[in-house]
Amino acid sequence: MEMMKSYLWIVALWLCSLCAMAQDADVWTLSGKVTDAKTRKAMAHVSVTDRNVGTVTNEAGEFVLKLPKAPQTVTFSCLGYKTQQLSAAAMNGVRVEVRMEPSSVMLDEIVVRGDDAKELVKKAIEKIADNYPSVPNMLRGFYRETVEKRSHFTSISEGVVDVYKTSYTRGTDWRDGVAILKGRRLLSQRPSDTLSVKLQGGPVLPISLDVVKDPDILLSPQVLDNYSFRYVTMSKADERNQYVVEIRPLLVVPYALWQGRLYIDQETLAFTRIELSLDMSDTDKVTQMILKKKPLSLRFTPHEMSIYIDYKTDDGVTRINYIRNVIRFRCDWKRKLFKSNFTVTSEMVVTDRQEGKELKPIRTRDTFNRKDNFYDKVVYFNDPDFWGNDNIIEPTEDLLKGIEKIKRRIARD
Repeated sequence: MEMMKSYLWIVALWLCSLCAMAQDADVWTLSGKVTDAKTRKAMAHVSVTDRNVGTVTNEAGEFVLKLPKAPQTVTFSCLGYKTQQLSAAAMNGVRVEVRMEPSSVMLDEIVVRGDDAKELVKKAIEKIADNYPSVPNMLRGFYRETVEKRSHFTSISEGVVDVYKTSYTRGTDWRDGVAILKGRRLLSQRPSDTLSVKLQGGPVLPISLDVVKDPDILLSPQVLDNYSFRYVTMSKADERNQYVVEIRPLLVVPYALWQGRLYIDQETLAFTRIELSLDMSDTDKVTQMILKKKPLSLRFTPHEMSIYIDYKTDDGVTRINYIRNVIRFRCDWKRKLFKSNFTVTSEMVVTDRQEGKELKPIRTRDTFNRKDNFYDKVVYFNDPDFWGNDNIIEPTEDLLKGIEKIKRRIARD
């Protein structure tokens, strides 16, 4: 009987393996690199999609897109470039090079507005309820968080997450939340590499830094009065003209202000991209904004905090597509000779989505707590096929080298 149980167990495992192999075999895959057609330079953060399912290119312009079945076309889009659609026929498993042509805005396409740039931003805010989801969305995303000390990676954490967002007509909502479905981590064991501070950020980025959904970050009437606005140029996204509005701090207030650019669709007045960085003129205010916890004996000096949010429009609805947060700072331990410069980069791309009034919020017990560290919620890097059929942001060569260096260092220690 025991032998029979063992035999049945082996057969079950064998059948499970066959199912997994069949699933992998059925996945339609496209990989390649996206470059500027004129300069041949790699293009980062290019959206690569089949309607709902997608990814973005990494810093080297590389991507891999996995789909359950072959699509009719794959779309490549990036602000300032002509959108490209490639036929998916006979492309499964093929590596392609996509060359994006810069788009130009013709003078006769520009409608000169009589109001000033601030009034345009106010009108775009009034249109948020029309342009963004009016029902709950459940976004599947890939999240990556890296820490670099000088130019060396010391920590890498990655995960597949679900992000629940209520209607944009509700603004901020306590039910909005993030759940970690699976993830992995790698951390240098050297004491000198340990990051001893806790910063704003983590996998809650699409909740905490969605400027359009949370107007208190920038777009509330009271906050707008702290800034100056001016038109700087025109651009194109998905073959549509975009106003570009530059914002700068105008008043002195008790907290750090932003500077950057807002991209607004000329026809719908939807915010399509937001690029912001904290004004670093008062480092004490910036520190209060981004630092959550540190040892008493550590001096923390911020150098940069920037956010980049890309929204994508489909069937007349504009949704968050990609978000990236970069924090640069220096740590200086008292009574120690050397200072260390760190860079913490967090990014998330939406790889799939569902929407509808029937969607349920993430259960409280499954929701990622903003007080927690993402690193503590995931497992060690030990499976080369960890992601399976999940869409991710492809790691760059530098990141892969950094992973191998940390692994060798851990093995030696």
